[in-house]
Amino acid sequence: MLRYTSPLVLSSLLLLTSGEDVSTELGLDDECNAADSENCALNAAQLRASRLKQMRQLEAAADEIDQASGADACTSSWGNCLKTGCCASAGYTCFEKDHTYAQCRPDCEEGLHYDDDPKYRWTWSCIKITPDMAKKDGVHEVKDGAMTPGSEVDATRDKKSKSETAREEQEGKDDDDDDDDDDDDDDDDDDDDDDDKKPKSKVEAGEDNTPKANPTVENTTTTSAGPTTTTTLGPPTSVDWSISPIVIKGNFLYNAATGKRFFAKGIAYNPRNINYRGVTEGPRSDTCKAGSPPFPWLSYTADVAADELEAEWTPNLEAIAAMGANTIRLYNIDPANSHAKFMKKCADLGLYVVIPLTRMDWGYLPAFPSPDCYNMDIDEYGNVGVNVLTSAKLIVKQFSQYPNVLMFVVANEMPVNDKNGYASFPCVKALTRDIHHYQADCGRTMRRVPLMYTDMDMGGDRAQIAEYLTCSLESDDDAVDAYGLNVYSWCDQEYLDPSGVNNFQYSPYQNIRQDFQDFEKPFLFSEFGCTLGQMETVCPYKGGRTWVQIATFFNEFKEIMSGAIAFEFSMEKNQFGVALTPGFLEGQDELELLDTYYALQKQFQEHHVDTTWDGLEADSCNAKPTDVAPMTRTHKKSRCPSRDQWQHLQEQHRVDKVADWDTLPPTPEAPLWAVEGQAECPNYLVEGDILAEQCCHMSC
Repeated sequence: MLRYTSPLVLSSLLLLTSGEDVSTELGLDDECNAADSENCALNAAQLRASRLKQMRQLEAAADEIDQASGADACTSSWGNCLKTGCCASAGYTCFEKDHTYAQCRPDCEEGLHYDDDPKYRWTWSCIKITPDMAKKDGVHEVKDGAMTPGSEVDATRDKKSKSETAREEQEGKDDDDDDDDDDDDDDDDDDDDDDDKKPKSKVEAGEDNTPKANPTVENTTTTSAGPTTTTTLGPPTSVDWSISPIVIKGNFLYNAATGKRFFAKGIAYNPRNINYRGVTEGPRSDTCKAGSPPFPWLSYTADVAADELEAEWTPNLEAIAAMGANTIRLYNIDPANSHAKFMKKCADLGLYVVIPLTRMDWGYLPAFPSPDCYNMDIDEYGNVGVNVLTSAKLIVKQFSQYPNVLMFVVANEMPVNDKNGYASFPCVKALTRDIHHYQADCGRTMRRVPLMYTDMDMGGDRAQIAEYLTCSLESDDDAVDAYGLNVYSWCDQEYLDPSGVNNFQYSPYQNIRQDFQDFEKPFLFSEFGCTLGQMETVCPYKGGRTWVQIATFFNEFKEIMSGAIAFEFSMEKNQFGVALTPGFLEGQDELELLDTYYALQKQFQEHHVDTTWDGLEADSCNAKPTDVAPMTRTHKKSRCPSRDQWQHLQEQHRVDKVADWDTLPPTPEAPLWAVEGQAECPNYLVEGDILAEQCCHMSC
């Protein structure tokens, strides 16, 4: 259900249509709409990078209009309009960043802007500033009705945030570093710092767009042959926590230490700290009023698991654990952030974490026909293969040390992003291959965390796509280790047969069971939880989803499924949440757990995985569930679809270009020493159960 970001076709981004209002186009939502699949080939980061050309053309055209009209009293394009509250160029509006800065720009999205210069990358409020709000001293007042839709200013507005304080401290240090005699912190001879303070994109600043390194980087020295690591390997372990890794044996998951079968009872986690005004999908209520969230709004591309957000995620994780969950799924990770506190808190609560390898603002896998999805050069972004592999390796390197990482997701819902997603699956296999190779190359310094692909339930196509992504084409390395379906079809309390009896065979899950009953890899519902029909609710969200389908996971699917992740924890724009984050509603200052939270808690606590196959020797490479007890079905190795099959599937979905599923794009050159000179692999060793599992996949 969670969408990667919503994009336009590449060619349309590079053209400025005469007479078209580009500012409207720039304001499109970052999320992908299935109904707009024709225009979902790129994600939001590509959108922003490619729009730079359009904005420059628009700016030049607007300046010509301004010169002809004699507009000179207002601020020029991209200038600081805090003192004027108006913009000279047509199509530009004065948007506030914070109480110290505003900018004339064609549009504005609340939150972090990743194309800002990193030195000035803090949250934008995006409140529209008008001339009557501006003051000569550079401080403005916010008046009723003067904000953009969806923006709020709460009573604590004027208090300094941590980011503001840190920024001001940094600017204080920077003041001592310039060589000029003026009072500002730029390098010119005037006293006006507006020119330097304007947030610039990396492209405008002349910087390269290489992803940042992890927070902790080994010391390296660079030679003509490349960097050489000078640090010494640490202790022979990653982190010494009480939680044990989960390993794959056959089509089941097992606790590596106990040999007991593991079933992921999970929930999706991606809170944005919105209020009810941010709800844009589903039924609306006239009685619910928007509150004032105490935490800053987080953009769709935000890393909600960053350690700096500890005050936000701590109560949420505790509520998730109390619900009876043992797994959470994340959707966007910035490897430049530290996540040690987050992962330790999860471990202490008994929570495993599903980590994404593709990102929404950098390191994405675009829904282009193969091989373009892995080797295309995009203007002002770079090579998609180099960037996605670099970013994925950074994430793998940082998170492999944590024993409670359940799986890495190599990609999510490619055909939902765009119809050409059906032609991009060879790129998913290529990324899978290259991450498996990276794990093997790092040897004893990296735990081999399983890789999973997750897809929207595609009905009749689901089995063929699953077979392709789990089959061995070039080698076993290009096959994902597990497969997930995002399933939203169970929308009623019961499914009755002609005699009026509740019967699983008449449910929408029956065909899924048939398609995966012989599947050889662990199979999960990577998202589930319909909010339609009998499961629908409206604010203040009484009743709603009862989660009765969970019983089938431990009965009809007991030999097939290894996990199910409910969508989602917090109430967001599409109203799938089981909890309201603080300030979602007026007068609601604390985390509020909804009826559907307690219904999910009841199901998780009542149903447990079958213990018939417990007692497996998890440190044995050849161990399989049937060593412990027989199974009713034979789980067969996946076979790659034939040329006729994959060609027909793509033609049926009218892709722009039928891709060759039998050929994978080559591995791009993406060494990590190119990212601030860091070492390719971690600086610790794995041992014990973790090492035993490693040796099942590589030469020890």
